[in-house]
Amino acid sequence: MLEIPNINSKDAKFKELVYDVKDSLFKEDNYSKKEFEHLCVCSGGTTSSCAKNGFTTLDLRKNYSKIHFYKESNLVTIGGGVIMGDLINHLQKHNRSFPIGLSKLPGAGYILTGGVSPLSRAYGLAIDNIESIKGFLGNGTFISLKKNQISKEKKLIWEAIKGAAPFFSIITEIGLLTIQSNPIKVIEGFVNLNELSEIIKLSEKFPENISLQWIYAKKIYIYIFAELKNSLEDKRTKAYFLLLEKFSGLEKKFYENFNEINFFPKDLELYELNVNNHSEVISLLGEDLKNDIPIFIKCLNEIMDNKPNNSCYVASQQLGGKTKKLNHGSSFFIHRKSTWKPWIYASWKKNDLQEKALVMDWMYKSWIKLKRFYPHIHLAQLHNHLNSHKEELTLAFGNRIDELKTLKNIFDPQSILPPL
Repeated sequence: MLEIPNINSKDAKFKELVYDVKDSLFKEDNYSKKEFEHLCVCSGGTTSSCAKNGFTTLDLRKNYSKIHFYKESNLVTIGGGVIMGDLINHLQKHNRSFPIGLSKLPGAGYILTGGVSPLSRAYGLAIDNIESIKGFLGNGTFISLKKNQISKEKKLIWEAIKGAAPFFSIITEIGLLTIQSNPIKVIEGFVNLNELSEIIKLSEKFPENISLQWIYAKKIYIYIFAELKNSLEDKRTKAYFLLLEKFSGLEKKFYENFNEINFFPKDLELYELNVNNHSEVISLLGEDLKNDIPIFIKCLNEIMDNKPNNSCYVASQQLGGKTKKLNHGSSFFIHRKSTWKPWIYASWKKNDLQEKALVMDWMYKSWIKLKRFYPHIHLAQLHNHLNSHKEELTLAFGNRIDELKTLKNIFDPQSILPPL
């Protein structure tokens, strides 16, 4: 059995399960052109697209789960099936870390589609820390690329792998820069809408070592996250944390390292792992809200007033800092001016088609309302099974979409991997 955390995929009646990437995987005879079948890939299993009814799933977690840390260079190589929790557990033995997201469950897909972390403002996106990759293109060609040894012919492939890899490649190994593991201070707790408005305004002036994460489920919960690398950052952090003391619902916590933190406590009663629910998630991107914060808060309130059930929510992570400065033009994560990555989580009782229709309608209407603030897409989830897929592709890759289509036509001509 394919045991994965995403309930949509877990409940799928897949056609076949493959654990190894071999040349035979890419032979034309294996795929029915009539049904336009493509291969689903499972690296961590948190996406609804890693297993589907009647499709073949390639599960990288069994044969591609090795982690090797190199002390002399502070680089780590991971297999394409390594989940982020295992990565930082391994690195912690060496007093190192990596900018993983709010959940420890995603696999390499988290990295290859961008990788937004509370540490991103200080260290960039996960893709900004890729040093090498190995894997296969959709036509079966083996590839092995290193950051400082990219030929002109391979430059576009390298750039596209960082942000759009799932459409034309299967990555079996990634080399990553690691970071020093430092102490973390967090202020967290419940706030009301007015307090959220004040905190967002303050956060848009945060230094790079501090970031804001919030979630609006039944109530609003926030995390203000600060990494303490040196005395200067400690001093800056204290100054900002003093400004937050007036919010009575917030509590300070200290952690020896990033690995100790578990985001989003059980008090929030979130539904991601509810075995009775299916869900979809759409992730957006936008710049500083600035003077639009009051209008945004009003819009957010309307969205939450109209949510169809208590399983649905809106949340957000803060970008900026290094994510705006690093690697311009060298990846397919093109929206480098973004400060915010909100996402809309839409969930319903599985097999309840009526509720699903209501929930998906709420998700799309919420997206339309939020577009004025967040006009772009972070394609962290593949939605080729949804009507919004083409629009999402355009909003995710912008003027690089034609380059991606060219790569797809050349390196995945049978469209074995998820379609464009």
